[in-house]
Amino acid sequence: MKKKPIVSTIIVLFIGALLFNGCSKNENNTEESKVIPVEVTTVTTHSIDRTLEFTGTIEAWKKTNLGAQMPGTIKKIYVNAGDEVKKGDLLIQMDDAQLTQARVQYELAKLDYERMKPLLKEGSISPNQFDKIKGGYESAKAGYELTLKNTQIRAPFSGLITTKWMNEGDVFTLMPGAAGSPTILTLMQFNPVKILINIPESDISSISMGQKAMVRVDVIPNQVFQGEITRIDPAIDPMTRTFGAEIKVDNPQQILRPGMFSRVSIFVGRENIVAVPREALIRQLGTSHYYAFVVQNGIAKRRNVKLGQRFDELFEIKSGLNVGEAIVIEGQYLLKDGMKVNVTSPTEMKQ
Repeated sequence: MKKKPIVSTIIVLFIGALLFNGCSKNENNTEESKVIPVEVTTVTTHSIDRTLEFTGTIEAWKKTNLGAQMPGTIKKIYVNAGDEVKKGDLLIQMDDAQLTQARVQYELAKLDYERMKPLLKEGSISPNQFDKIKGGYESAKAGYELTLKNTQIRAPFSGLITTKWMNEGDVFTLMPGAAGSPTILTLMQFNPVKILINIPESDISSISMGQKAMVRVDVIPNQVFQGEITRIDPAIDPMTRTFGAEIKVDNPQQILRPGMFSRVSIFVGRENIVAVPREALIRQLGTSHYYAFVVQNGIAKRRNVKLGQRFDELFEIKSGLNVGEAIVIEGQYLLKDGMKVNVTSPTEMKQ
């Protein structure tokens, strides 16, 4: 009496499985028989200007923190932040007490030296005696010149005073300050400026000294600055696997300032590439990979593609597509690999 419900259940499950398989087959047959209308274009080659793109930060061509090599009181500062100066201009006058002492020692040593030169010629003193006097004179002279240099601090190059760290009357010491090193003024040269970039080892063969570069700055839109590669490091950085390089950019109006973010484009040649329109490419969800569909004998074939650079509405194809193939540009989101398609209006991609 208890076996009948079990047999009935088995029969019901068997009939259900048959019905499900029948439905699935019908659905698969419907899917396979469906013909999707698509538009295609032909995969072709295009002549393009190949460029390498880099980012970098603008830096002053020259920068120095000005201070003395000996402690002392700041007697006079002749400039303020924002002042332009010429090479050799007197910027800072330190207390000259040490300078006076050094000058007296130098002048006395010079008198002795001048007085002994004729005596050496007469033979009144030995060469050894004269060499000692000459050595004392040269030592006093060097001491005086060093003290003078550290008492009257002049601009080592033309540029702009960017920061004034100390004031008149302050005591300058050799202890590091806010600028890092002991500093009274910071001087920078803004014309030209330089941009430091890192070149991957795969691109280094395309870069050479003197090569031209186009520089764009986000905060100065619609303006392109011309630059030139002036330095390429001879050795690769083992941490980043890149070569450091320096780009010199003329800046006569001093529009470009240190710290600005820049984008650098370097033209490396003209070449023919395989490229397709952006609308032909489909991105796999959750990844950075792309694929496309080509049509072969009325059947859609999925192709994984590797992309290169973008040129306006064209994307370079590194691998995955061949010249002459018909690639779907309309209706591709309805396709699966192996589906039948009907090409409704084939077009030739503009070259």
